[in-house]
Amino acid sequence: MSETDEYRTFPEAVRVLILERDEHRCQICGRLGPERGGDIDLEAHHIEENPDDIDRDHPDNGTTLCIPCHHLVTHRPTADDLPFDLDAVAAEVNLLYKDIEVLMFLYQSGPATTSEIIDATSCGARPATIERLWKLMSADRRVDSLDEPIIDKDAETEEWGAPEDIGQTARGKVPIGRSELVDSLTDELLRRLLDAGVTHSTLSELFDCPERATFYREKRAGALRVPLDDSSTPNGLADAEEFEQVVDGLSSMLGGVDDVHSNR
Repeated sequence: MSETDEYRTFPEAVRVLILERDEHRCQICGRLGPERGGDIDLEAHHIEENPDDIDRDHPDNGTTLCIPCHHLVTHRPTADDLPFDLDAVAAEVNLLYKDIEVLMFLYQSGPATTSEIIDATSCGARPATIERLWKLMSADRRVDSLDEPIIDKDAETEEWGAPEDIGQTARGKVPIGRSELVDSLTDELLRRLLDAGVTHSTLSELFDCPERATFYREKRAGALRVPLDDSSTPNGLADAEEFEQVVDGLSSMLGGVDDVHSNR
């Protein structure tokens, strides 16, 4: 980093003081530096370029970040750089800080695997990160102003990224093998039953899975869009009208079960 006014680093003594004050821990992702037995290099980041009440290089204007998080913070695109209204999406889909962090990382850095996203962000555990990615990829189901996903997944490389950066989308991909086929149709059935008003707890019993898993499967179905045989996807997995009839019948039956439960 050059020693210009814009990019000047902290003096060495101040940098050391900031890292010691923050206990050699990245203040975004929590990873530890070598001084604490970790394996990630840490840097002191200026919180503000021109603070009002203190000098730019005052320790109170500094925080400890690992190199990936520091890169994300200092180079992330702004909301104006995105091809959609981030505020509208965040409001309608209830995006959390970590969702936006992942979104900004992918638009700034390009396609990345799940492991690379975990390493570069504060998402944490792999299952939670994947659910977060399904949530972002399925946002266009819930936001009228979106005509394509805000992120996509590559069916060949399994990388996630902005739609224009993805070579072969996993959305609408015909499942390979019986197990994948059953999972895809079951996910879509679950998603449509939730849309029809059936509760997560009832579907947890119906599909013999933890209630928490119904949220994950709902997002996965919304993201992947199982191809049904209709005007937009001829020769799909199942006849769209027949599938909807199954949904209507089950939702009517299960809605009655929900009413019984709610009146107890």
